[in-house]
Amino acid sequence: MGHILVVEDDRDSAEVLAAYLTKAGYEVECARNGREAMIALLARTPDLLVLDLILPNMDGPTLLEVVRSYLRLHALPVVVYTGVPDNSLADRVRQLNVGAILAKGKHTLADVVTCIRRELSPLNPPAFGSSDFPGAQGE
Repeated sequence: MGHILVVEDDRDSAEVLAAYLTKAGYEVECARNGREAMIALLARTPDLLVLDLILPNMDGPTLLEVVRSYLRLHALPVVVYTGVPDNSLADRVRQLNVGAILAKGKHTLADVVTCIRRELSPLNPPAFGSSDFPGAQGE
């Protein structure tokens, strides 16, 4: 169905999300920080990026700014899945072409899969700005 890169520094959260996405039919690769994510992104462009905002060494918005600076990654679909959906970090990613911002604890893994499927749908061209996915901005 597609190759997904999950960028999540919490090992348990990354493993649970990766297992759930694998069960949903996706090929999943995980990175624990911005450096690992960039190595993975440049080695093989995924179909979608699932991004946490709080990461060691480089926060999610900074990583996404770097990603967007590469022409081949400029339109890469991104779903943010984070524990801090309403702060200045979330405000920064809203301006960087993300499909949705989903709050951990408020949105289920099924919600993440639904959002990923929508972002990867051939009928859904890359959007610019935040999504109107219900609760996508922590509403």
